[in-house]
Amino acid sequence: MLTLPDTSAWEAAAADRIFGAAWSDMAPPAHMGIGEWSEARRTLSSEESALPGEYSLEATPALRGILAACSDPKIHKVVNQKPAQIGYTAGIVCNAIGYHIDHKPSVIVAVFPREKSAKDFSTEKLEPMIRNTPVLRAKIDLTSRERGQGMTRRSFPGGLLKLVGSNSPADVKSTSARVVIVEEPDDAATDVRGQGDAIKLAEERAKTYPDHLILIGGTPTAKGASSIEAEMRTSDQRRFWIACPHCAEEHVPVWENVIIPQLPNDAPARDVYGRARWEDASYHCPACGAQITDDERILAIRRAAAVPPLYGWRPEVESSVAGFNANELLSIFDGSRLPNLARKFVEAQHEMDEGRPEAMVVFWNSTLGLPWEYKGELPEEDELRARAEAYAEWSVPAGGLLPLVGVDVQHDRLAVTVWVVGRGEEMWLAYWGELYGQTVVAHAGAWVELEQLLQRTVRHASGAALSIAACGIDCSDGQTSDAAYSFVRKHHRRDRPVLALKGASDDEGRVEIWTPPKPIDPNHKSTKASRYGVQVHLVGTAKAKDLLLGWATEGGRVRLAGNGAGRMHWYEGVRADFYEQLLSEIKVPSRNNPKRRAWKPRTDRRQEGLDCTVYSLYMSRHLRLHLRRPAQWDLAELLLRQGALLPEAEAEAVETSAPAPKEAAPAKVGASSASMETAPETAPVPASLASAQLQALLKNRYLQRHGRPG
Repeated sequence: MLTLPDTSAWEAAAADRIFGAAWSDMAPPAHMGIGEWSEARRTLSSEESALPGEYSLEATPALRGILAACSDPKIHKVVNQKPAQIGYTAGIVCNAIGYHIDHKPSVIVAVFPREKSAKDFSTEKLEPMIRNTPVLRAKIDLTSRERGQGMTRRSFPGGLLKLVGSNSPADVKSTSARVVIVEEPDDAATDVRGQGDAIKLAEERAKTYPDHLILIGGTPTAKGASSIEAEMRTSDQRRFWIACPHCAEEHVPVWENVIIPQLPNDAPARDVYGRARWEDASYHCPACGAQITDDERILAIRRAAAVPPLYGWRPEVESSVAGFNANELLSIFDGSRLPNLARKFVEAQHEMDEGRPEAMVVFWNSTLGLPWEYKGELPEEDELRARAEAYAEWSVPAGGLLPLVGVDVQHDRLAVTVWVVGRGEEMWLAYWGELYGQTVVAHAGAWVELEQLLQRTVRHASGAALSIAACGIDCSDGQTSDAAYSFVRKHHRRDRPVLALKGASDDEGRVEIWTPPKPIDPNHKSTKASRYGVQVHLVGTAKAKDLLLGWATEGGRVRLAGNGAGRMHWYEGVRADFYEQLLSEIKVPSRNNPKRRAWKPRTDRRQEGLDCTVYSLYMSRHLRLHLRRPAQWDLAELLLRQGALLPEAEAEAVETSAPAPKEAAPAKVGASSASMETAPETAPVPASLASAQLQALLKNRYLQRHGRPG
């Protein structure tokens, strides 16, 4: 009888092999961090780097710890305050993008200051990386233009990469993404067309993903106004530590440890460099004082960066956000050797000694990775507090005559200042506060409070009650602009204008504080303002801040003490945050042109107090108060002083014969700019002196006594 062999064992083994191969193809890839991925799969070309070939973190060892944090599933936000020359863009941003394209496909949004910088990144960094890295080249066809593919949009299996400019709200807000990268936040838009800060808008895109990553990196600008500095304050503030090769004590490499020797006293000084021997600059251990050569410094950096899990970085505080504070002393590039850094410092010091601090600011920001502190640019809050004057809220000394209201609109409140203007545009603060309540719905919430505030009067030193002369309301926020326009439409009058204001996009300060608004086109209703029949007044905010705050070489009204034209006054007991909010912006050099400065908000305080003051200044210019002649001010003061001195019978006769003042109807659609403005002579006066007959009587008396004003 034929006996068949038992095949069950063979069949089982074959099945194991077949299913094992199938499961291995379907299994997720083994865990790999961004640093491991970059060294295993990325290739550099000469167009990307001076060190072409297989990518290696040995060229940028201090970056290893940053990539490890970006790969840690427990960390969802990584912040980097960095110098310019540390290899961050190629070593961190490009590697993070490449990793998530190849190893962990995701929707990625990278935010750059402008669309042009996004395109430059695509051309100079992204496309060369894709072309020269096989695993990326297999997933992205750079020649494809299908489905919107292009320079700033790349699709790949399982994901999408978008490169956007921070000044475009549609781009920043349109796409939810698991990975959000923000490059150079100090240059990003702080208010994306009235819709908020670009960084915060971008971060919101990632919050729907539980395993999201937000990567922010940039070079700081001005202390107190730097966005990356503000982000660092929320992080664990890691610093890189190295061990001294002589005493083994560990320390953070900082510029204070650099010594630049001087020429002998009998040697002649050199042009620019003076007596500094920058070529002999040396680094010294802060513990033992021993000199550490550049080669020893580089070796110490590499040794520290080889130790997991933090790779040389140590947090200083507790936070769920990983923050890395780096300077160029952590770079091992030839251009970052100590003599080169010392030469830049000495040259910057020479220019600073001659009154040109721009080069030193660049050295501080781009080499040391630190924000520059503009000392003396503005007075301190305590200086303003010491100048507070002894008059009550909602009152004004004798010089103030016309109360002007400035309103800044927030989603949960209205911030309000009441400045009373007198001769020479001297200004007295009569009120600073906030009206709490929702502001999205028209004629409800805080808007009701504002309506009541406009009916209030300011008590003049003479005892007269000064009615509100004009009001300017910020209408730049897209979510609250409907309600703001509706309020303006309802409450604007010829004798008390209520205007819709928007700050002009004008970093260079070319727009004047006041310019004539464009007339409303009744046949063109594509904007909210035109649909409400409201003119929009553009405020030259940069020039207004120049006038109010100035800076060290210009001065500003806020610096002027005493009484007289252009002075600013405030009352004792004003809400404590008024002083810091009035000083809430500083003028800092532009990154692209250090000789040109632009106003930048400070990140440690709110700006509503300054904004409201700017709007009040605009209203003063709108009423032409800065152009009034002395005789016009004399007449205004006479109306206050002599109103109560009229014979009782005469006053009663005048007042009883005067019709009650009528409120002007809202401006019609198509009204010209002239119909929306108020001439200086028609500015409101106290209610007790509001009749035209009484004004005419007092004017005639004034002319009889003093002659017709020229």
